[in-house]
Amino acid sequence: MHPRQRIQQFLPLLTPELQRAAGFTLTHSHDVMTLSMRAYAQNAGVKPATLHRLAQRLGYEGWSALKNDFIASMTVSAESPTSRASRLVELNDTARLYDDMFAAHTRNMARCHDENRAAMGETIALMDNAEHVYICGFRASFPIAWSVYYVYRLFYKHVSLIDGFASNDEMFTRDIGPGDVLVIIGFAPYSRESLLVLEAARSVQATIIALTDSATSPLAVGATKSLWFPTDGPSFFPSVVAGMGVAESLLQRWLTATERRP
Repeated sequence: MHPRQRIQQFLPLLTPELQRAAGFTLTHSHDVMTLSMRAYAQNAGVKPATLHRLAQRLGYEGWSALKNDFIASMTVSAESPTSRASRLVELNDTARLYDDMFAAHTRNMARCHDENRAAMGETIALMDNAEHVYICGFRASFPIAWSVYYVYRLFYKHVSLIDGFASNDEMFTRDIGPGDVLVIIGFAPYSRESLLVLEAARSVQATIIALTDSATSPLAVGATKSLWFPTDGPSFFPSVVAGMGVAESLLQRWLTATERRP
């Protein structure tokens, strides 16, 4: 059972204090995987001991076990490209593959909806406070990065796309400063270029927003805020549909917030 489902199942049986911690966890489950128990408890407005009791009430040995279960539920598939290709050849059923593809897209989008709701607003606030926004995504992540850049640039001129054309990464990374935001997009296998850009942004203490596939992703580790999208699917190639969905949702929330400002 997914830890979110476990929390929802036990929620009516919890004490008011544990219900408060459980409700916060349902809306900030991504932070469970990236923050220490003490930092997470401070954000939730409860004591660390409350989180430990919550985990035990849910049937875990302690908070670390609950955290590991969340990480395991979001870890990308370990299936190798070779085994994935072999499985597709053995299947040899195009009609079933067609249905499986759309079923996978639906599941991935539903998981994005559950995991990113709270983080969306916080991500927009970080982008609004930036002196300059840099957007980065290489290889299969490039379409997502381009989509974010294209719409964002229509309304906000202080934005740059780090596209990697002619190995131009250094032209952008040398300009990133502590008041800037890097929106970095990527999923396994993570490109060398994205990791170099990430390290450059970290070295100057820029704010980092990661759109990635796992809480254990190297892009998420050390990021100020992360938005998560699964890439699971029956195809040989990872699916980017959920990534595009997260990007479009982020842009729409940002535009709506912009329109409401005086």
